[in-house]
Amino acid sequence: MNEWNDISVIAPTRDIDLSTVPALRTQVDALIESGVRRIIVNCQNVTFIDSTGLAFLLTRARTLLERGGMLSLVGASSEVIRFLQIARLIDVLHVSAIDKPPVPVLSPDVPPLWSKSFAIRSGVENLGYYRHRVVELLGTLPLSRDDCFDVALAVGEALSNAYDHACDACGCVMTVEAFPDRVVIEVNDCGSGYEIAADEEPVESRERGRGIRLMRMLVDNVDVRRRSDAQGTQVRLIKLL
Repeated sequence: MNEWNDISVIAPTRDIDLSTVPALRTQVDALIESGVRRIIVNCQNVTFIDSTGLAFLLTRARTLLERGGMLSLVGASSEVIRFLQIARLIDVLHVSAIDKPPVPVLSPDVPPLWSKSFAIRSGVENLGYYRHRVVELLGTLPLSRDDCFDVALAVGEALSNAYDHACDACGCVMTVEAFPDRVVIEVNDCGSGYEIAADEEPVESRERGRGIRLMRMLVDNVDVRRRSDAQGTQVRLIKLL
């Protein structure tokens, strides 16, 4: 993926079955023909996928793969994942669950394998550059191609928030650290400061509030809190290896 404006998130409002596939097919095919190469299907409202839905998802996943892209299902319930397991498609479709086990606490005695920090340049036009740098760094770790792009997309959401809230004078800082069992990415801005509990749902409007939901679907842990060292917000993302 050479550009990052070729990603689209769709959210079916109900099950993916014979009754809904025609409309979804029209939507997805239009996205593919317009140049979208990464389609993320938010399955938050999907409780069932029938054989028609599976055939549709598989054919579009293959189409995107042939064009250098991918199709992912995020926020899948345990029932949907179980159905995909029975159909032996869990390894064919890229799927992440909505209910994830707690991330083990990292011992403070464990040093990072490596650490890289970036002083983020002001200007939203630089956003794609930093996402690509994250993909390059993740490529040195035992993560699948799909997982690398998931993490990079989550980082992009965190950076987008930082661009929105940070002042141009101080910008923001991103740190990527690799440990034996995880990668930890922190984005610190100098805005007014924002905090949300792990079990709290963000307030969603027409244009705002979806970023935190998407980050939670893409990585194993998302922590959003006010910085303790300065004014601003710290977003901490954890992806287990």
